[in-house]
Amino acid sequence: FFLSDPLINAYLDNQIPLSWEFHHDLVLIINLDNRKIIDSLIERGQKRIFLLNGLIDFAELIENNSYPDDVVIHKLEDHEMLREVIMVFKTQPPRRFLALDCGSNKSNAEIMDDIKFSLERGREAAWIRFNTLNRGDAVKILDNLNNIVKVKQTAEFHKKFDGYSAIIVCPGPSLAKNIEALKEAKGKILIICVLHAFRALKKAGITPDIIIHTDPFSLKNLYFERDGQEVSQWDEWIGSSDFSDVQYFITSSMGAPSMFNIPTKKILWMSPGQKIGAHLPIDVHDYNRVGGSVSHSAFDLMVEFGFKSIALVGQDLAFGSTGEMYADHAHLDMSEERLKAMGERFEVKGFYGDTVETNNTFYFFGQSYEMFARELRETSINLFNCTEGGMFLEGFEHCSLKDFIGAQTKDGKMEGINTIFSNVEEIQENNGAEKKAIRQYVSKNISLGREIESFIEGAMDIFAKGDFSEHKLAKFNKLQNKVIKKMKRNYFFELGLQRELYMLQSGLGADTTLDGQLAFHMDFLSSAKKFNAKFRRALKEQFRLLNDN
Repeated sequence: FFLSDPLINAYLDNQIPLSWEFHHDLVLIINLDNRKIIDSLIERGQKRIFLLNGLIDFAELIENNSYPDDVVIHKLEDHEMLREVIMVFKTQPPRRFLALDCGSNKSNAEIMDDIKFSLERGREAAWIRFNTLNRGDAVKILDNLNNIVKVKQTAEFHKKFDGYSAIIVCPGPSLAKNIEALKEAKGKILIICVLHAFRALKKAGITPDIIIHTDPFSLKNLYFERDGQEVSQWDEWIGSSDFSDVQYFITSSMGAPSMFNIPTKKILWMSPGQKIGAHLPIDVHDYNRVGGSVSHSAFDLMVEFGFKSIALVGQDLAFGSTGEMYADHAHLDMSEERLKAMGERFEVKGFYGDTVETNNTFYFFGQSYEMFARELRETSINLFNCTEGGMFLEGFEHCSLKDFIGAQTKDGKMEGINTIFSNVEEIQENNGAEKKAIRQYVSKNISLGREIESFIEGAMDIFAKGDFSEHKLAKFNKLQNKVIKKMKRNYFFELGLQRELYMLQSGLGADTTLDGQLAFHMDFLSSAKKFNAKFRRALKEQFRLLNDN
């Protein structure tokens, strides 16, 4: 069958949907023994192909082919790996997948169901990762340009804790089991907690060394309901908490500006997620272990700080035995709407080898930790899961928090954590050179925004007058091209308008009528106008703050 080109093409015509996206959607070929079908798919433009089992010699296939450079082919021997390998796509994940059963005998129906399940889980996780990296939050750094030259960057502490141990505290339902044990670690092992675990620690009489909150959303604009009243998360987590004993609070360069004013002893900032360091005139360290939650940012920091052993506590990533998701004092949103947004619920392997119930979002967070563990396998860093409940994490040693603390304090360095903090050389908070570079950057881009505005207004004016003569259309296109060309001078336009740019390109290819083309152009220009106005407002405010300080 597969030796006949007409039969192969007829088969593929019948299998591939009309809406198929050859660049991104995934074809899984099961038990294939002949490469002809691979060749036929690639001739059609298919870019992503996975092979499961079969007699194809993968090394020979890759070595002796003339496939385009952007074609990705993977071969797997176990369908359970599908969930993980879909994560290799750094660009847009597949929306659809197609499984072609090409063996001499039909695959077992139960196996095919497992394959579908693995593909769906992998796709969901890949999209969560992709959206985390590409949702455009990086543009929020434009509101913090003054803050990032006033406040010290976390990179100051890189490799300063070589040989020490750290505990990352999260607000999972298992935290209550071992929170008291944390008292034995204070001063000997660094304790870093996410903001939403701070209240539980405080109630237990434990002050963490570091609190971290790198979520890009403003707590002042987020609300939850309590006793029929709307309560802002800022009032709940910041206004009603005492941070005076906390040594450091870490926020994100893309966070709300108000997070740089938390009343702790010192504020630090980091740049997690989208790599933007190369697009600013100062030295910015981009953290790359993006997992979607604040605890992943904490983990990334502990690796870069140089800790030899890193433990997770309260990182259940699963529902508790009575259905709870968080520790008692976390007071996080458990509404039906939020639970639904976190995705489908299903069972996975638990901490003790049993099964626990999780959801799509938590499962992805767990996959991210397992991916980080694989990346660190050849290093001297030891990873521990001391949650004593929740999801089992491959690549982590699972033990009690008490045993972890006992082992680390016995074999650890005698010099205390606070001494390391104090030994880090103090620098002037107001760095004159960085401040000057940022001020010049702001001034230059205010002018750029002004130019872009004039070109957008010119193009929109032509459309408003309705004169679509050849001369006017040529002028419209010229102005539109100038808008895009000018925007390329600042990477944040691409980040802020990535969705609109994708829709413009897709729309122009799908609808070739004049009305259709103009409509897509105007949708883009309208969005560009709004973003440019936001861009200019942010920079004008930063220019004022830089001059005031």
